[in-house]
Amino acid sequence: MKNLRSIFVVVLLLFSVNMVFAQGRFGADSVDCVKNLSFYLDYNKQKDWKEAYPFWANAMNFCPPTASQNLYIHGVPIMKYMIEQTTEPTLRSARIDTLLMLFDIRMANYAVNKSEVLSHKGYEMLTYRPDDIENIQKTFLQAVMEGREKTAPHTMVLAMQKTIELYEAENLSVENVLEIYTKISEFADLQVKANPADEEVKKMRQDIETILVISGVASCDKLIAMFEPSFRATPTDKDLIVRIVQSLSANNCTDNNLYYQVVEAYHAIEPSPLSAYGLARMYLAKGDPNRAAQFYKQAIEHPDVTREDKAKYCMDLATVYLKELNNFSQAAYYARQIITLTPNDGRPYMLLGSIWAAQNCGDNEISKKAMFWVAVDYFNKAKSIDPSLTEEANKYINNYTQRFPLQQDAFMYDLTDGDVYTVHCNGLSEQTRVRTRKI
Repeated sequence: MKNLRSIFVVVLLLFSVNMVFAQGRFGADSVDCVKNLSFYLDYNKQKDWKEAYPFWANAMNFCPPTASQNLYIHGVPIMKYMIEQTTEPTLRSARIDTLLMLFDIRMANYAVNKSEVLSHKGYEMLTYRPDDIENIQKTFLQAVMEGREKTAPHTMVLAMQKTIELYEAENLSVENVLEIYTKISEFADLQVKANPADEEVKKMRQDIETILVISGVASCDKLIAMFEPSFRATPTDKDLIVRIVQSLSANNCTDNNLYYQVVEAYHAIEPSPLSAYGLARMYLAKGDPNRAAQFYKQAIEHPDVTREDKAKYCMDLATVYLKELNNFSQAAYYARQIITLTPNDGRPYMLLGSIWAAQNCGDNEISKKAMFWVAVDYFNKAKSIDPSLTEEANKYINNYTQRFPLQQDAFMYDLTDGDVYTVHCNGLSEQTRVRTRKI
């Protein structure tokens, strides 16, 4: 209780600034003030927070806020030490209050970088009051508003992150979040322009946008309304274009004019697998699969494409050739490319099964149905590689098995179950085995 009374006295005295200040720098109790300042400073130099604490606490009691800024700077590690030594909940909470109050008193009485001080306070709140999301968010956001484009990058990111946490806790509306995002991003853009080569600053800008996009706060309409003015103002800003493409893609907002225009602008500035892929999807959505295929090929053949992305693009292109262009040989070619890239993936075998099942070839009861043998071979291969595909593969197998030639028809062509048979169709050729069904 003695410690609690001491803290309450400190609070009362600290908020009597005007009265004490009128009596000089060291206040009415100048002798006790200077004495305790001197004693705590000796221990502070040795980082002996335990011995420094009582003298520091006395200095806080006897000295007015204007006596020394160091009283509040040094008080941070001293109070953090005392907090860590305290397990009694009420006293620990009071000491945390004192710690956080040091930042407020310092800002009220000294010419300081308020953004830095608020950021420091925010970090202490994260440590000692992590569940107080509302006040943490207010503190970091205030730090951004004070620092504007000179705010530390990590502070901007935390302000956005805590804003999203408040939204997820249903304490902020979508409109509130987007308004805050607009303010933070405005300062972030200015910082990027002032420091174009600073990787930390560039990452900060990307992180702010990523936090918003991943949160799912904004609908496609809101994202478009948010990005469109910036794109109109600077249509050749590569960093902005990249952010817009990534943000719209991540939220499946790809069927709109802004996305099309931004992707084309991106590709014109710097052709890449991502820009070619974006254009392929754009032309596919516009109903031009031939043009889409051209850009898929550019994405696949680009020297910087990753193995994973190349497999994805090949899958998309094979599907376009199968479903949109009825070009079975090209569909099969790109399906096999996926197998080369990702041999443990069963999906390209499913695709090859569908390619063979979709064909229309032959001039007799055997050649017209032989492609179903090949299709079933591939569906069986798919589920053997990836058991998660078993249910889907079995549906196709059961369906196409019913289309196998009849046993008596095969007999007419001197074929029996198990015989090796080569199927030729639309430029494709596969070796399989005869399987028949009875009526």
